[in-house]
Amino acid sequence: MNKDVIRQHAAAGVTRAVHPDARRHFEAILEQLGESYPTALGECPSCGRIGLPERVHEHDC
Repeated sequence: MNKDVIRQHAAAGVTRAVHPDARRHFEAILEQLGESYPTALGECPSCGRIGLPERVHEHDC
C-alpha cells in the first residue's frame, strides 16, 4: 500500500470516525505521514463536505 492510499484511508477515517479516540488515531496517522488534519482535508465552500481536497472539488453538491 503506498502513501497516497494510506492518506486516503486515514482522511476518510477522520471524517467518519464516531468515537473521539478513533478520530485521534487517524489524525496521528496523518501526522506521521507529514500531514495534519486541517491541512490534509478540504471543505467544499458550497455544501460544507469535508474530504481530500482533490475529491471535495470534484463532486456534485
